[in-house]
Amino acid sequence: MTQLVRTAAYAASQHLAQQGLVVKRSHLSEVIAALLGYGTHAALTVDEANLALDYHLDDAEILVLNRPMGEGRARQEGMGMSSMVAAAVVTTCIEALVASAAPTPVFVGIADFYDAHARQALAEAIYEADDVADVMAGSNAMFPEEPELPEECPLTTDLWTAAAIWTIEADGEMTGEYDPDGDRMFNGDTLQCRGWLSFLKAGRAGLLMLDSGGGAAADDSWRDAGSDDDQP
Repeated sequence: MTQLVRTAAYAASQHLAQQGLVVKRSHLSEVIAALLGYGTHAALTVDEANLALDYHLDDAEILVLNRPMGEGRARQEGMGMSSMVAAAVVTTCIEALVASAAPTPVFVGIADFYDAHARQALAEAIYEADDVADVMAGSNAMFPEEPELPEECPLTTDLWTAAAIWTIEADGEMTGEYDPDGDRMFNGDTLQCRGWLSFLKAGRAGLLMLDSGGGAAADDSWRDAGSDDDQP
């Protein structure tokens, strides 16, 4: 068992006991393993002992938990938990993982990871990319702000089953500014952008930053709009 699982299981058992809920430490370890993307605690143990893997859970820079998997494990026959107890156990195990993993950030699901971390990281990756700088240089507009990316989490491959590398990508739009008193000719003020973050896997829920980048293309739809305006 990794130190993380051991510490979190102990913390969760202590907290639940304070609420009058006695849950076997072995059951808590199973729920925690499921939150970390494993079908069983035994599967987690096998991965952690596999020296052929470059990284393990304790190497992770970021953890992204699989709450539905944890909830499913807690409700499985043989765990001896009612629905109410299972819900309390999962919540407590998540809180214990967050505390035990500190200072490593822990996110509950890919949507939480995107909203609280990846969306901003993607915007920065786009804005700082050399390819995007070249496209900006071809415009007469200034681009003082990072691109706007969608609030909704983009579709990704399954993080917890990805073998060695996992990537999240998002499309966005960057709008430039013109000085109304300047002498620069208008040649478009919008860039269509795409950014990506690639991570090495550490266990099934752990991530280590591998690479990031972005690309952009000028949105020339304003030319068609201008042509329409000129029609009689």
